[in-house]
Amino acid sequence: MQEKDPIEERYRKAFSEFESPPPDQVWEKIMKGIKPQFSEQGKMTMLMNWLSGLIHSGKLYPLLATAAMVLLIIIIWTSYSHKHSIRGHAYAGETRICRGTAFLFEVYDKVKPYDTVKLIQSVPVDDNGYYQFNGLVHGNYMIRINPLPGTDITRNFIPSFYDQDSVAAQVNLIRVENDDPTVDIHLVHR
Repeated sequence: MQEKDPIEERYRKAFSEFESPPPDQVWEKIMKGIKPQFSEQGKMTMLMNWLSGLIHSGKLYPLLATAAMVLLIIIIWTSYSHKHSIRGHAYAGETRICRGTAFLFEVYDKVKPYDTVKLIQSVPVDDNGYYQFNGLVHGNYMIRINPLPGTDITRNFIPSFYDQDSVAAQVNLIRVENDDPTVDIHLVHR
């Protein structure tokens, strides 16, 4: 057993007569006021206390803005990281057509005639004969250009698939693998 220090004993005797120790209930209230018991709080209360500390310190808004930017970048990157596009121009003879519609078909089998062809999307052909399909995955595709009805082009040219074939069974496929192809389409004369 450890010996008591004589100085401590004298100190205790000298000051013991001035004030009696407080009752146990008072001491517990004093301890709670001095040092709050975090173990009794739930996780949600601890989170709310932490967030209120962030709000008052001015660090919350920069933290939220940074988190939102990181989340936005991740969403954009995952949305477009494995997507491709096909673009090109449509020609009637040597001139570009001035409006029309481009149709994109996905081909699921590899033998002719194609029996598993599905229309994926259609886009307008602009005044410069330009079209573009976006958001494509790896696969085999066919493109058909229909010029705007009622124009001089429709009197001299028929709607055509890629590679100047007007019949779908004779079309050459456009393969989308690693690169984004640029495909110019020439309409077939009547």
